[in-house]
Amino acid sequence: MLARTIIHHTALKKSGGATRIALLIHDEMKESGYKSLHSFEASENPLDPLISPEEAAKKIPANAIVHLHSSANPAKFLSALPEGLPLIVTLHDSQMITGGCSHPLDCAHFKKGCRPPCPRGFQDSETVRKTSIETLLKRKAVLISPSKWLANQARIADSRLAVKIIPNGIPWPDSIGDKKLARKKFGLHPAAKVVLFIAHGGVNAAYKSGSEWKAYWNGIKKRVPDAIGFAIGGNKTSREGDFINIPYVDRETLGQFMTAANVLAYPTLADNHPLVILEAMSKGLAPVSYAVGGVVEQIISEKNGILVTPSNKDDFIKQISTLLLNQRLSRELGLVGFQTGSKRYNQIRMLKDYKKVYYRLDHN
Repeated sequence: MLARTIIHHTALKKSGGATRIALLIHDEMKESGYKSLHSFEASENPLDPLISPEEAAKKIPANAIVHLHSSANPAKFLSALPEGLPLIVTLHDSQMITGGCSHPLDCAHFKKGCRPPCPRGFQDSETVRKTSIETLLKRKAVLISPSKWLANQARIADSRLAVKIIPNGIPWPDSIGDKKLARKKFGLHPAAKVVLFIAHGGVNAAYKSGSEWKAYWNGIKKRVPDAIGFAIGGNKTSREGDFINIPYVDRETLGQFMTAANVLAYPTLADNHPLVILEAMSKGLAPVSYAVGGVVEQIISEKNGILVTPSNKDDFIKQISTLLLNQRLSRELGLVGFQTGSKRYNQIRMLKDYKKVYYRLDHN
């Protein structure tokens, strides 16, 4: 067992991919008898008080290993930590290596130190980036990235940053769910051609091309007239023909939608190591995504999904339509994704990798 307590710190108590990973590790550690605590700055309950990053850092006990997953201001959180605490920082996005943005996309300023003026309007972008990176170096943080892509981005930001790769992992079922039962639950025909669009914020999810979902759907519908589309993650329920908008649903219900569907349409513009693709694979659902960021490490095109050249909307529509019309192919891609993902992306493997880091820090 570890002598120190692991403190998982997140900006939010429950929401977001970074918090999900933190809680998966935290809960599993506790169940295995380790000392693990969850520290956060904001609850989803608006009546709960906000805690500043500095306040949260000062509450960290002395005999701890701090694992930072996210913060409203990571540099301030790290700077306020007691001296000498072993520290791990998982880079769930690019915030700590940029002037403030979570994904630089193709920003020309990224390779120039985020010098102002920032194209996205972040104030003091160059100073913010320098402060973040120098804080990581000063605190001797062990840096982790779920993807090789973001690890490389960190090295581009500053060659002194050494990053270890630990891919994300999620609970993985023993078998793919029953598609007929899932379809019956949602009133879908057993032979229906179903495509899912999923993102927090739904049609307002900028990095996931949310504003373009309807256009993608219209293109799919022209090619596959009997297709049914679900857009999940917005703030209201609505229906336009066979395109149905659904607000946020719990993880179990989302899993049932994935089991019922044929294709996950994921027109992401920027991503590190998205959990939604892993969730789809765990349900045997074939994903179609733009080839950006760490997505190319998850999807091997034409093996466990389809990758499309970024912003090639016509090909994106074509690939989804092809899978809807060829359900045997979509099932084969989904099955390979389930089988390979069960080894690469299950939470047991992820926890094992993180434990190695914890033990090394605990004995230093």
